[in-house]
Amino acid sequence: MSSKISLQNILDANKLIRPNFLDWHQNVRDVLKQEKMLYALENLILNAPAKDAEEEVRNEHEHHVNNDEQVACVI
Repeated sequence: MSSKISLQNILDANKLIRPNFLDWHQNVRDVLKQEKMLYALENLILNAPAKDAEEEVRNEHEHHVNNDEQVACVI
């Protein structure tokens, strides 16, 4: 995700308040889908790979952890 979400204005214009949860939830999902980060909301982070795991596996895990943190900040 870039330093500023490309669709940040959607989230800014549609703040979460009790009666609009479904609309807000869909907007968050739309933004995350556009940013190719929806998987971080839908999939659990697996345990950290072993230190002797392939570099690609370790990089994928680190990427997922970073995206998960950014998704948490968006929400």
